[in-house]
Amino acid sequence: MIRGLETGNEGVRPMECEICGAEGAGYIVLVEGAKLTVCHDCSGAGKLLRAPQPVRDPSVQSARAGKVEMEVVDGFGAVIAAARKKMGLPLEVLAERINEKHSFLERVEHEKTLPDEKLAHKLEKELGIKLLQEVSSGTAVNVKDGQGKGMTLGDILEIQQKKKRE
Repeated sequence: MIRGLETGNEGVRPMECEICGAEGAGYIVLVEGAKLTVCHDCSGAGKLLRAPQPVRDPSVQSARAGKVEMEVVDGFGAVIAAARKKMGLPLEVLAERINEKHSFLERVEHEKTLPDEKLAHKLEKELGIKLLQEVSSGTAVNVKDGQGKGMTLGDILEIQQKKKRE
């Protein structure tokens, strides 16, 4: 059985509420020690264990797809260290102010660890610097050749060799 659906002779149909018999039961509640699949109206009859998954709105997904990708600038460690020293902040104080561990900030400052977007935003705000830049789309490679097949490493090597000869 597919969760939230029953299969029978008629095909696939929504499950019925085990209390009132209404279709569209997606809530699981604990009533007097028994787990029951119930509708929205009956979901208050016991302790709610699981609510149905919300249906994803495609417009929300497309808005996320249009989000601009960001990357950390080259030499981010030196930028962070220079700004911190200019403000006269010891690393321990900066770590406390942005709620991060001293040892982690030290690794980021020495460029042994790449900061995630959240940490980069914290550092930008606290130090007044720019650590994130938009990913340039000029480095994209066309992955389809003329025959509709994907490019192989050999194809890329051939293209590079042709460019060298020219």
